Amino acid sequence: MASAVHCATAVPAGDNLVIGTVVGDPTVVIRDIQDPAHARNVCTFDTTALSPQFVSAATVAYETPANQIVKADLSGGGATVLATYASGFDSGQYAFSPDGRLLTYLDTNAWHLVTASGNRVLSTLPAAPGRGISFNQDDSFLGFSGDGLYVAYFQTFHVGGTGETAPDQVRRTSDGKLVYSTSAGTMAVWASVPSRLFFRDAAANVKRWDPSTGVSSMTTLGWVRPEGSPDGRWIAYSFATSTGVSGVGFYSVQANSVSNTTPPGRSGVRFLSNDLVFYAGEKACSTCFGGQPTPTGVTYIYSITGASEVTSRLAAVYDAWPRVTAPGF
Repeated sequence: MASAVHCATAVPAGDNLVIGTVVGDPTVVIRDIQDPAHARNVCTFDTTALSPQFVSAATVAYETPANQIVKADLSGGGATVLATYASGFDSGQYAFSPDGRLLTYLDTNAWHLVTASGNRVLSTLPAAPGRGISFNQDDSFLGFSGDGLYVAYFQTFHVGGTGETAPDQVRRTSDGKLVYSTSAGTMAVWASVPSRLFFRDAAANVKRWDPSTGVSSMTTLGWVRPEGSPDGRWIAYSFATSTGVSGVGFYSVQANSVSNTTPPGRSGVRFLSNDLVFYAGEKACSTCFGGQPTPTGVTYIYSITGASEVTSRLAAVYDAWPRVTAPGF
């Protein structure tokens, strides 16, 4: 099939890339930010390409209005349909392993893993009931560990099951075997080297699952939508404040400690590199749905090492490459 991504120039091998939009233009692009002072767009996506993400430095994936998950070569080699899913709550969420060889996705209540051996169902969970959503408590996380050995699905909607049908699961990618499950987790993220899964419960107790030692209690932190840095050293996240808007914080995996940016009024963290984090400005809104904050229209990039924030030309970020880099420990 024809590809929905078009590159005007060869994508430089090894460069830091971002999928997102630039201020003033709704077109979703691949932007080369290897030299931030001279960042440039190298590819564009058609409006029919939904939820785009990197598979590798030379390959991307996206979804179509026909509920297909498609992989496309950035060198113009066409596109291939990898999977099709039914419409439904949480259906179509997908992720690739760091080496791009494995795909996991959700098809209504069924959690799939696609490997060279075929497409298998890892688990069929209870149907998600119709209910409201708590922004600071509800979450749906689907992702592979940095070493690609495990895949996790942690969520708060398909509840009621246990063991093989538990709402929160970690499975081995080699054979799909369940290695850990719980029913009390939310806001999960892979981090550290070797890979460990961090998550919290409704009371903000952060825990860490380790494939060797099991579950450990780490700290108390009410993080929201956490994301791990490519080198595994940091977890960036939003957190609720008393002013009604969110703040952005950083959890050090090594030190088990936290630090926050200032001022509040920031959310939606995305790592661009090991040091640079993108997020959006927000302001309080009493008339918005659920009293949630509303975007200010200004976005930022924060340097962890420099503890400094600058206004960003990126309006939105959907993914960045490389997703995993050499350990920073």
